[in-house]
Amino acid sequence: MGVALCVGSPSVALANGVSVAATNNVQQTTVRGTVVDASGEPMIGVTVSVKGSSSGTVTGLDGSFSLNCKPTDVLVFSYVGYVNQELRANANLSRIVLKEDNAILDEVVVIGYGTTTRKSAVGAVDQVRSDLLENRPVANVTQALQGAAPNVIIQRKNYNPNAQNNNFNIRGISTLNDNSPLFVIDGLVTDYDNFNRLNPNDIENISILKDAGTAAIYGSRSANGVVLVTTKKGKNNERTSIRLNGMVGWEDPHILFTPVTGYQNAVLRNIAETNVGNTPVYSQDQILDYYAHQSEESWALNEIFQTAMQQNYNISISGGSDKTTYMVSAGYFDQGSNYVSTQKFGLQRYNFRTNLVTELGRLKLTATLAYTRTDSKNTNGGSLEIDASRVPSAYIYKMKSADGRYLLNDVWGEFNPLGQLESGGFDKYRTNAITASVTGELKIIDGLKLRGVFGADVVGNNRYSRSMPSYYYAGEDATEPRPRKESDFRTSNWNADNYRLNTQILLDYNKTFGVHTVSGLFGATNESYTWYNNEIWKNYVDPDLGTSTSITTGEVGNIGGATTVDSSGQTSITSLLGRIGYNYKERYYAEFDFRYDGSSKFHKDYRWGFFPSLSLGWRISEEPFMEKYREKVGDLKIRGSYGILGSQAVGDYDRYTRYSVSSTTYAYNNQAVAGAGFNLGLKDLTWERTNTFNIGFDASFLHNALNITFDYYTKRTKDILMKPLQPSVFGTTMPSTNIGEMSNDGWELSINYRLKTGDMKHNFYFNIGDSKNKVTKFPGNEQISGVDEIYKIIRVGQPLNSYYAWQVEGLFQSYDEIKNSALPLGAEVAPGDLKFKDQNGDGVIDSNDRVIVGNAFPRYTFGFTYRFEWKGFDFSMFWQGVGKRSQMLRGELLEPYHSNYSYVMYKHQLDFWTPTNTNAKYPRLAAQGSASDTNNWGRPSDIFVLDAKYARLKNLAIGYSLPKKVIEPLGLQKLRVYVTGQDLLTLTKNSFIDPESSEFGSNMNSGGGNSGRNYPMLQYYGFGFDVEF
Repeated sequence: MGVALCVGSPSVALANGVSVAATNNVQQTTVRGTVVDASGEPMIGVTVSVKGSSSGTVTGLDGSFSLNCKPTDVLVFSYVGYVNQELRANANLSRIVLKEDNAILDEVVVIGYGTTTRKSAVGAVDQVRSDLLENRPVANVTQALQGAAPNVIIQRKNYNPNAQNNNFNIRGISTLNDNSPLFVIDGLVTDYDNFNRLNPNDIENISILKDAGTAAIYGSRSANGVVLVTTKKGKNNERTSIRLNGMVGWEDPHILFTPVTGYQNAVLRNIAETNVGNTPVYSQDQILDYYAHQSEESWALNEIFQTAMQQNYNISISGGSDKTTYMVSAGYFDQGSNYVSTQKFGLQRYNFRTNLVTELGRLKLTATLAYTRTDSKNTNGGSLEIDASRVPSAYIYKMKSADGRYLLNDVWGEFNPLGQLESGGFDKYRTNAITASVTGELKIIDGLKLRGVFGADVVGNNRYSRSMPSYYYAGEDATEPRPRKESDFRTSNWNADNYRLNTQILLDYNKTFGVHTVSGLFGATNESYTWYNNEIWKNYVDPDLGTSTSITTGEVGNIGGATTVDSSGQTSITSLLGRIGYNYKERYYAEFDFRYDGSSKFHKDYRWGFFPSLSLGWRISEEPFMEKYREKVGDLKIRGSYGILGSQAVGDYDRYTRYSVSSTTYAYNNQAVAGAGFNLGLKDLTWERTNTFNIGFDASFLHNALNITFDYYTKRTKDILMKPLQPSVFGTTMPSTNIGEMSNDGWELSINYRLKTGDMKHNFYFNIGDSKNKVTKFPGNEQISGVDEIYKIIRVGQPLNSYYAWQVEGLFQSYDEIKNSALPLGAEVAPGDLKFKDQNGDGVIDSNDRVIVGNAFPRYTFGFTYRFEWKGFDFSMFWQGVGKRSQMLRGELLEPYHSNYSYVMYKHQLDFWTPTNTNAKYPRLAAQGSASDTNNWGRPSDIFVLDAKYARLKNLAIGYSLPKKVIEPLGLQKLRVYVTGQDLLTLTKNSFIDPESSEFGSNMNSGGGNSGRNYPMLQYYGFGFDVEF
């Protein structure tokens, strides 16, 4: 039997049965009782505590307890997986029955055009709660979602606040075209940009629809998954609540690679030259001079970056009566750029939202209005970090003279990165976005509702660009500057506006007849999208730059040389949709969903597509023979779905043959002659279709304290749009045709465990998923294309755009080994050079020895969250990572003195082959252009392919909530303060490069190689507060 004391008792019962007298006269009593579950079985380890004090005990093996306390005390009985129960100490405690906590099973889950509960969901849907999104130092919702749900695959490719570049995939790659999910906010289809403009603090939850059973109701745009966002609203009969939160922190550039010292760089450069018989580049005096001035070294890359502040403030007011609810919020986000500059580079976002719901008899009206303004400003100088990183650290490489002039050198022959930042031009963007909707819901009869929705997105974008010459000096002794990077002042303005209108008419039915529940949804929708843009540029007209307005030259049109003044377009999609559901005793479930879409992108004869799905579910735990399991263990449900999803991965007017006219198409008689080009259209373009199968289970254990979800899926995509094979002399490109096929298989697992021991609460959440794609039909069966020093291949039977190269077997150790090995044709190699594998054994290394050496798409993506609470203190940490991924890297971060473009060597490259370091990671140093250099760094081999699996501590937070007895006299309901950090630690094999960096986008398309010399990773350190009135 558990025994404990209550403060204030005249006697204290000790564990050994000995009692001692207390020092006060407060009346006390010893209460005893027994705690059982719903089946009458004793419950061991139930916490019995006195409310408002630290006194308590736990039940023993027979469920009994004994506790000394005052008769007026309130006892709290708590156990993980059960609803807390409160009873007076003077109540009948002989038999206390705790009820299971079914909150998780009864949790409302948002699905397409409606809601369900966790226990009734028969499709693959993950719901991310608001507490995983709030109070995170992130610039957008995408960053907050990384690692939050299984197989939601997000790669952050750039940390520049003005160039947020993320890959976003759900369950991998299923097509050679658009693999982006569909985004829906409060029931209205929108786009990725609007999704990222959301204030994370305004979000109630995000549902990720993954299979046909949940996504088919979105039809032709759901093949890659659907992201449903529900924003916060007020609650009925809730007093007015004001919530204010803020977060302030600093983002520190974390440059992952470090150059060797100036004198080391010179010595190593000489070794590279002499290894191939060349004359040393640096004299002994120069090396000694560099050695003597090491204390004066300041590497250029460090000089163009600085620590920047990030601020985030939000306020919301919410409440409601029995008929009306309201929520109004405003937010401000400011992330400064880490570039050193006299200009204010960075990103600012202003959010405003209001959600209003009111009931008038049988009519329920909902109105939403959201406004977002985004301002960003960035240098237009290009990739300055690349230019800064290729300079040695020797003291002679100064960016600025003592009198403030920007200097050039043998590396920077044309411009200076710091000069470009401080005196060059800029690009300034402003976006104004308004989203508004009105919904009317009429209760016709019991269980039957008619809903009408009208919504609109209106977005205006403006880019205000200014270029100006910056003046650089050839050296500290130079007296005449030379203008560079622009030869004159120039200004340009680009405007783009788009409008999206959404109209819905929906009939919704839900009725229970005894043990039978029937639901249905039928509706019609129309969405239209209109866009247009224009551009103008002029010279010598910008007072902001101090230029004269009396001299004006200008041209209207596109700076890139297009002849049109502006461009515009319009598309629309009209749909019929429906859902029919049935369940028997909340035990057997069946659901049929469909959508019938017609898109203006296709010819009228091929415009319509039908996308159905069927889902079945069986809650085995509700069977009579599972009664003991249900009472002792928890819930168990098996579910499956099959359906057809679609994608309209075509241009707005691809069905038409399109012409373009230019005044300088070709030369004739030494004169530029006008002409017209054309792109062939294709009338019978149609939808890509993805057949999707999903089977999974949801299980809870330990009375819902432990919850496990598992899914396995297959996706087969047909009619993929791609270019057919054509003769090289055809004269134009062939139109895309529905001829390709791909498969994508995968699985995902999530585990959530809640543990409570006394005042301590623990929550563990882990998720992991994998997806593997394969091309199954492709014109000509394969396509090989170059990506700088390596190849990528699309081949039937292999993952899309795999790396294709020679395999490195090691390093040659002797000339005898070279003599007896296969070599590339004409190669001249020496000990310390790369040795390639002769795959077919023909004695020569050639194109026939290329094999697939990796793929860049992330696999085994995972996330882990741990939360701990104790007496007002809270601690949380969030890890995210990838278990398998190949990463291509080229340039000077891998190859020393790359192509004479880089004049620097980095510390991570020091493990190179020498006669005394034969087990080296890298080949011997060799001068650029030499035979050894060509063999080692000019061949398509897997030396350019790195292992990019990693685990990253994305967020860590420690907070404290002040007790209510302290804050309630101040009129507060909550006051929490905390410190937090973001991207604090990364565990990876190659620490000199961000493992997320990639040359591939969300569609696994690539425009070039990955040099890894991007805007540096940022580590955030800050603090925040959360106040509720």
